[in-house]
Amino acid sequence: MESRRRSTRFAKEAGKGAKSGPGGPAAPSGRWRAIVIGVLVCVALGVAYQFIDMDQVRDYAGRVNGAVAFALLVVLPLVGFPVSVLHVAAGIRFGTAWGLVLVAGSIVLQLLASYALVHVWRKKFARWLEPVRKRIPETAHGTMCLFTMLLPGVPYFAKNYVLPLLGVPLRTYLLWCIPTHVVRSVVGVAFGDQSDHLTPTRIAVFVLYGLSVAGASWWMWRRLQSQFADRRAAEGGRKRPA
Repeated sequence: MESRRRSTRFAKEAGKGAKSGPGGPAAPSGRWRAIVIGVLVCVALGVAYQFIDMDQVRDYAGRVNGAVAFALLVVLPLVGFPVSVLHVAAGIRFGTAWGLVLVAGSIVLQLLASYALVHVWRKKFARWLEPVRKRIPETAHGTMCLFTMLLPGVPYFAKNYVLPLLGVPLRTYLLWCIPTHVVRSVVGVAFGDQSDHLTPTRIAVFVLYGLSVAGASWWMWRRLQSQFADRRAAEGGRKRPA
């Protein structure tokens, strides 16, 4: 019964989104809001960069023990620390190549740990993440993973914890989540590596990459949302008596 109510509620919400989807009145406002936020973030980073002594930051990062740095990279996101900040720090400490290798390894360990923690304290996580669970439709596990990874406004750690709650098998969980997280980490790691000698061209490349990933994620999420709405509407039409 609860499952049916969740499906019906999502169908109504998704149907509303589909009506105001691409080409509708809500889509342009959402795109403009994302663009404005992106520009403001870039301006804020540019201003902050002027007041940060990157040589001192890199010197401090170089003195941090590599094993300790990797342990922090793995553990802190599990308790809600912003993962993007840690990816930038990994780029500063290890460079782009090794930074990406270690970030990818940390993502695998975080996913395994998240899966295990949810199965140990399932009831606590279920209460904590109920608002997120309500936003995710009941569908094939692979599609569910993709939808959750693209879900806007949900932190990294919450996405990792909520999928095991929904019964996604470990293999599917890893196959979908690892590449998505790694692709999104590239810009942070590369930015950290290049942070001591940024040029307008490099800044433009980082901004364009970040906007491209964000734009592609938003577009795919809207497409999935519209497909779910159409599917629910079709199922409702078949069940309705003649």
